Amino acid sequence: MKIVISGLGLMGSSLALAIKNKRPEAEIWGFDFPSVAKQAVEKKIIDRTISEWPGQCAGADLVFLATPIQIIEKQLRELNGAIDRRTLVTDVGSTKQNVHHIVREINFSGAFVGGHPMTGSEKSGLEAANPLLYENAMYVLTGINEENKALVEGKLIPLLDEIKARVLILSPEAHDEIMAMISHLPQLIALNLVNLVGKKNDPEKPFLDLAAGGFRDLTRIASSNFAIWKDILERNQDNIKKAIKELIDLFEKQYRKIDDLSEDFHLANYYRNQIPKASKGFLHPLIDVLVYVQDQPGAIARMSNALAARGIDIRDIELLKVREKEGGVFRISFDNYQQASEAIEILNANKFRAFLRD
Repeated sequence: MKIVISGLGLMGSSLALAIKNKRPEAEIWGFDFPSVAKQAVEKKIIDRTISEWPGQCAGADLVFLATPIQIIEKQLRELNGAIDRRTLVTDVGSTKQNVHHIVREINFSGAFVGGHPMTGSEKSGLEAANPLLYENAMYVLTGINEENKALVEGKLIPLLDEIKARVLILSPEAHDEIMAMISHLPQLIALNLVNLVGKKNDPEKPFLDLAAGGFRDLTRIASSNFAIWKDILERNQDNIKKAIKELIDLFEKQYRKIDDLSEDFHLANYYRNQIPKASKGFLHPLIDVLVYVQDQPGAIARMSNALAARGIDIRDIELLKVREKEGGVFRISFDNYQQASEAIEILNANKFRAFLRD
């Protein structure tokens, strides 16, 4: 297979590595800034670089557009006429109705199916490439029809199955409505909550000094890059506005009955327990482990070395409490429950006291 990946950041480079692990015979071509593409070849993430875009995409089996939304839209127009129906083009963007509209508008010469892998990382760029990024991640496909069905079922879905992504088929409209609720609205909630509290912070009322635990976890995504979100908010604004309005209505009802929210809590508990725990999500949180560390020289190094020796990657670490000459409690975060469980076993075997944070 000839596979082209445009955009060799976290998503594109991780996809290339995942494919190479499962399909070593596939020839992977990459397109990005020359310096990035060169580095990707040197790191054996891709096999060849696309030096003539879009001409060298001709004859490709699959073309993945792993770029920002605005660039995806631009590259769809560029590919039009350069490829034929034997090439299946797909993207990894967070909104879907916009790309399907362009495909219809220009009478796209290739086959196209929308794609959205529900995964990511707090890290970015080629250096963050992770061949396991797509494993157990929901991978949404949109716009499957009679024209692209054979290529989707014959080439794309088998490839996604091999890298252990979990394929879910939706309409573009359903995708964008769902994303507005489970991704775009939470981003705005985190943003507003941090800004609300941050503006009240002062020496006499140290809001931010006390904003740990639940507040910190709830607002983890507030530091997201606006450059990425600008296009998302613009292209899915109708669904996002609807989601905001529905949330405002809920808050107004709670404002009027703040002394009687038992039903709200019970219902939220019921729905929260229905969220799959084994799969990644677009906003998948890190898994926290609490570790008691005695106040001894080299204790922290011994803890991190024990995990590193077993290939366990610490994604975040924070000292929560400390008492001089006694010890402290660290919060250590991992990508998933499996790594967190392994870390607990390793740390306890090395005479630390570690347990999963509720």
